[in-house]
Amino acid sequence: MIHVDTLITGVFQTNTYFLTESGETLIIDPGDRLHKIEKYMHDMRYNPVGIFCTHAHLDHIVTAPSLMKKFNIPVFLHEMEKNVLESLPVMCRQFHMPYYGQPDPVKWLRSEDRLMIGHFDLPFRHTPGHTPGGLALMTDVGVFSGDTIFYGSVGRTDFPGGNGEILEKSIRSQIYTLEDETVLWPGHGPKTTVGHEKKYNPYVHAF
Repeated sequence: MIHVDTLITGVFQTNTYFLTESGETLIIDPGDRLHKIEKYMHDMRYNPVGIFCTHAHLDHIVTAPSLMKKFNIPVFLHEMEKNVLESLPVMCRQFHMPYYGQPDPVKWLRSEDRLMIGHFDLPFRHTPGHTPGGLALMTDVGVFSGDTIFYGSVGRTDFPGGNGEILEKSIRSQIYTLEDETVLWPGHGPKTTVGHEKKYNPYVHAF
């Protein structure tokens, strides 16, 4: 069974997740505040094996280059996030955030792949709309949905690469097709369930 820890980071209040199983930890969406993340990982005595980013917006990836170098671990992104990742320096300047460089090398994922690193062997679903290469990671403790869907809300689509119609299609086909009791761990805000969002989310109703 995977154990989940959540660290809320930075001005965007990003949920940085740490999934631990068999003594190994997978980092999901490392936000800003590098020293806070490093201290938390040190205090928790994690043995990190990889970094999974649901998408390449700065608040979900900005510290990944430093963490991958410090721990000698890979970064995973969907291959359709390449253009978003290339804009990382510009995004950091726009939001007055520190820029730690680009993650290199990136292990680019395709929609038919699985995330395989250490003891982890996990499927994911491609959920474009917020960004072209958005991903939702599937685990036995729930789905890590990034900025696709939140408690009572959905991801913005007014950034480059965003598309509202595509986001709605992703939610209906990739999220709402899951069992109602499935827990959703979003990129921001509290966790929720598929059933709750199908019933109450004002942006995408279940038909």
